[in-house]
Amino acid sequence: MSSSSSTSPQATSQGETMAPRRLADYIERIEVDKTSSQTTTRPFNNGTATQPPVIRGRVNRILLFPGSFNPPHQGHIDLLKHVFYNGGADLNIIAAIIITTDDERLAMKMDGRETDVVLSREKRVNLWRGDGIPVDWAWVYDNSEASWPGFRAKLVNALKRDGVDLKFTLLLGPDAITADGGYNPVGWNCGDAITSDISRPVDFRYPNSLRQLAGCTPWVNLQDGRSRFANRISICRQNRVRPRGTIRFVPCDLDRRPQDAPSSTKIRKIIERSPQEEWEEKLKGIALHPKLLVEYLKELPPPTKPAAESKEDLAKKQWESIVW
Repeated sequence: MSSSSSTSPQATSQGETMAPRRLADYIERIEVDKTSSQTTTRPFNNGTATQPPVIRGRVNRILLFPGSFNPPHQGHIDLLKHVFYNGGADLNIIAAIIITTDDERLAMKMDGRETDVVLSREKRVNLWRGDGIPVDWAWVYDNSEASWPGFRAKLVNALKRDGVDLKFTLLLGPDAITADGGYNPVGWNCGDAITSDISRPVDFRYPNSLRQLAGCTPWVNLQDGRSRFANRISICRQNRVRPRGTIRFVPCDLDRRPQDAPSSTKIRKIIERSPQEEWEEKLKGIALHPKLLVEYLKELPPPTKPAAESKEDLAKKQWESIVW
């Protein structure tokens, strides 16, 4: 996908040219939830994007990238960039919108886990933004998850009035789309999803083939529709849920994937096992905006290490784990 093509003037029916229509202009005209953590922040690098997303043709797609991002890391941005640039020209992807999990849902998810690192949604949004997202076509939606359906409907309708069909494709990581099955299309109202193994392995990729996902049709090569992998984009269709949308897998060259993949869990382990003065250095290349993350971490209660188990407790666990 060429970024230069996105700024080309659009031709009118009379053969004249008109200024390209920017997605940001539509977003800014929509009345958003006033409880936003940063209502003054403009979309796409605060309006400074040199190559902002523009409307191209009649059907335009946006990647919808939801997640906890506690905290966001380099693997998230690698996945986002790889899919955006390599997801297939047929999708006509013009932008990505990142949605961070609400604080209440994150607290429920982290409850019972041995970690003290739970960042507020506002801080997770700020960590995505930092001093600017490294791409001009991504925007972090900084309102609640509950407000998203209403905002999305307004955006779709605004573009529809101008003759543009706006569609959303759900971007999910390898932990969400596995050999055990696809995904629930109802939650985010997205029939189609896309994933990749650029940031960490998927459990359905073999050296020369792809394992069929439970509840889905066999994979086929996007290019020729044949059931051969050939390290190219492959698609399958869900057949247990409705709508029976497609799942698209965008493979990476395995020699490009890091051996020690970044993850939020890895970041939390560094924090819990290292002295504060080493955090920023150890988080470089793993966390997004390590300096800002360290500032936020120092505001949290000191991490607590789980108490060491006694020999009796360990022996009891081993005994109970035996399958008779």
